[in-house]
Amino acid sequence: MTVIAIDGPAGSGKSTIARLLAERLDFQYLDTGAMYRAVALAVHRKNLDPNDEESVRKLLPTLSIDLRGDRTFLNAEDVSHLIRTPEIDLLASTVSKLPCVREFLTKLQRDFAEGRDIVAEGRDMGTVVFPEAPYKFFLTASPEERARRRKKQLETQGEKVLYETILYQIKSRDKQDSGRSIAPLKVAKNAVVVDTTGKTIEEVLTEIIRSMDRG
Repeated sequence: MTVIAIDGPAGSGKSTIARLLAERLDFQYLDTGAMYRAVALAVHRKNLDPNDEESVRKLLPTLSIDLRGDRTFLNAEDVSHLIRTPEIDLLASTVSKLPCVREFLTKLQRDFAEGRDIVAEGRDMGTVVFPEAPYKFFLTASPEERARRRKKQLETQGEKVLYETILYQIKSRDKQDSGRSIAPLKVAKNAVVVDTTGKTIEEVLTEIIRSMDRG
């Protein structure tokens, strides 16, 4: 089992890069952010307070989260597009602060990796979930660049959103993710930091693969 851990804030390009890197290396792709968004969607549908750990704890055993390629299934329902809205993105950051959610999903993520070569993408892959991973990368970009990317992504899905709104949400998400007491967003020990601002996807992939070759 070989794990390549890719962490970084929302909109840094880590999902795209992780997916393409997995394809290039013939590894399995693990989108952990989709798992947190699936929990957030379930919490939203049940009208639960995302800060009420006891209520969320009772919900978790009723959830089945399955990743199949680029698709995310919640209790056998394909929720791939439903979990990509700014609202669910921000809610995912809130529920990810709950110890019960992190424990629940960390086990799922490690089970997924068992016996596989994977590219794991998220916010605590190199620090918490796979601290012994031989390859760790932290992708970042300016908030403005990330807001532009997210706006473009949402527009391709038919959603109309204001750039200023997305920028505010990204900065709020950064603050939540970096400030939480459990598994905060930070650069893992021995991780290679890659700033994707102004770089093409191919340039970022090349930088990562060259770093792995050197390692």
